[in-house]
Amino acid sequence: MSDLLIEIGTEELPPEVIEPALSFIKERLREILRREDVETFGTPRRLAFLVRNFVDEKEVREEIVFGPPWKMSFDEEGKPTKALEGFLKRHGAEVGEVFRARKGRGEYAALKIVSEEESLLQKLSHSFEDILLSVPFPRRMRWTASRKLSFSRPIRWILALHGDRVIDLSFGDLRADRKTKGHRFLSQGWIEIERAESYLEKLEKHHVVPSIEKRREMILSALEREAERVGGVPEYPSPLVDEVTQLVEYPFPVLGRFEERFLELPERVIVTVCAHHQRFFCVARDGKLTPYFIGISNNLPRTDLIRRGYEKVLRARLEDALFFYREDLKRRLDDLVPRLSGVLIHPKIGTVLEKVERLRRVVEKLCGDLKCSPEVREKALRSAYLSKADLLTEMVKEFDELQGYMGYVYALAQGEDEEVALALFEQYKPRGAEDETPRTLVGALLSLADKIDDLFSFFRIGEIPTGGSDPFGLRRSAFGLLRIIDERKWDLDLGGFRDIYGSGAWEEELEAFLAGRIESYMEGVRYDLIRAVLSVESAFRPYEVIRRIRTLEEIKDSPLLRDLYEAYRRAVKIIPEGWKNTRVQEELLKEKEEVALWNALRELERRGEVSLEELAQLRKPLDEFFDRVLVMDRDERIRTNRLALLTRLKLLFNRIADFSKLVPLGGAG
Repeated sequence: MSDLLIEIGTEELPPEVIEPALSFIKERLREILRREDVETFGTPRRLAFLVRNFVDEKEVREEIVFGPPWKMSFDEEGKPTKALEGFLKRHGAEVGEVFRARKGRGEYAALKIVSEEESLLQKLSHSFEDILLSVPFPRRMRWTASRKLSFSRPIRWILALHGDRVIDLSFGDLRADRKTKGHRFLSQGWIEIERAESYLEKLEKHHVVPSIEKRREMILSALEREAERVGGVPEYPSPLVDEVTQLVEYPFPVLGRFEERFLELPERVIVTVCAHHQRFFCVARDGKLTPYFIGISNNLPRTDLIRRGYEKVLRARLEDALFFYREDLKRRLDDLVPRLSGVLIHPKIGTVLEKVERLRRVVEKLCGDLKCSPEVREKALRSAYLSKADLLTEMVKEFDELQGYMGYVYALAQGEDEEVALALFEQYKPRGAEDETPRTLVGALLSLADKIDDLFSFFRIGEIPTGGSDPFGLRRSAFGLLRIIDERKWDLDLGGFRDIYGSGAWEEELEAFLAGRIESYMEGVRYDLIRAVLSVESAFRPYEVIRRIRTLEEIKDSPLLRDLYEAYRRAVKIIPEGWKNTRVQEELLKEKEEVALWNALRELERRGEVSLEELAQLRKPLDEFFDRVLVMDRDERIRTNRLALLTRLKLLFNRIADFSKLVPLGGAG
């Protein structure tokens, strides 16, 4: 029982592919090696996998094979017959291995055949090349004469050990060995790994930290330490630490400084400039940026050369940003809006200016549906008009991630209302699952309008997400739309926007898409509860759908759900398919049980919104109705009347869900 180690050595990998590649290969190794505890390690130059205390098992199979009948296997002298000899030859066996065995009513000559499957490592050896070829990289590179072989970057070595034994893995002509390489600059030549167990310790001696988590912690500690030297704390966008972690094999912090005049720039601009190309971390003190930054080098900074190089390149980038900022402030956002007619979104959708005009119409309708005050309506329309103007600023052209934020900065500088300015920034929120939704009402209206326009516009022209392809980010738009509507409790009918976007078969596709997004949004909720609500309520009313699903979720483990299910099932199963008659004639209600059911039903119908508890109370009168009343009466008028009564009951239940879609559970439903 020894550790199993596999390392794939490469040229420098792009930081964004390392963890996805590790995850993919790990899953394949878990399947083949039958182990859940596969550890992963990764740096820009290696993907490594470790299984501790691994046993290379072989599965042994035994089976009985039958030959000729026993009476026909030996002659009178006890010698094997030709039939038995042929049987033995086929199986490579000797006559002494034959024994008599019963099968059915007869007895036959038989052999016990023992066979061994391939060992786990043999299976891995046969699959290894295919695993590497199937890793889903965004782009693949070929570096050998073979057109078949490709990877994200050229593979230069394979280290594969089980304990102290090299295992047989290969990729093209490259075969596994016990050699690896240390740090590109701080370690020379090949390193021999005697045993898999010594891998991590030996690499760290050669300035490589294979553990991603350990490198991340080293970087975070270094940032805190270096920032503290100048009395500050590190300031940076959240993905930057992960990205830098995948750019170095051993992190060395470098504290640098830039000129204070650059602090004239908005702080988010400085943070973006530092992070965007240079992957530098800013330093803040008392909530404000200082003229210091921290870079993480992959080489030991023995002199000031690295620091001076960092400062020189950052100075040039900040100089550009300051120039853009000052030039942008000379132009009003109002003056940029008409020029959006020259910015094309999509040949079938039109220009950004046309989008702005649609946004104003969508905002107008939202304000009407939500009964916003005239002041809010005016601010929302103004923010919609200015929403895309910053696309034409020099700063956003250079740093597109500042879109929205620069609109906010310039709007404030030009005297726009603070809520209008903030809405320009909030229109893109939430940018992801971890981002917050807009805090202001005006920002929420603009953000929702922007997402509605994206969904309706792209679906109208047939640009619909398929599989893993979503080039226009419509899944993200739908998720943001659901979060805003849910958190704000806005009961909107999105179908009403057909007045702006027109009608067509695409509406059904959009509705189905939104239904799928609601299922994802309600992660963790039983699927049948979601399906039950979506069967009776359109996904174009997302808040109502979400509200009803949560209502069912609250009683999912309660006997109340079983009562609702049983009542609905009894009422619905007798109604003929396609039946739509709901006209109940009171004079035809002859039995006291059907009168009682009708009275209880009408009382609930008058209330508008009905609670689950009130619906469940119908089970008793409904059970009594079915126990004592014949629905399918010979008299057609009475039969029709009773079916209409049950149909009305069904429609009342459908104000919440189609309970027939629920998966009935014993007891609690």
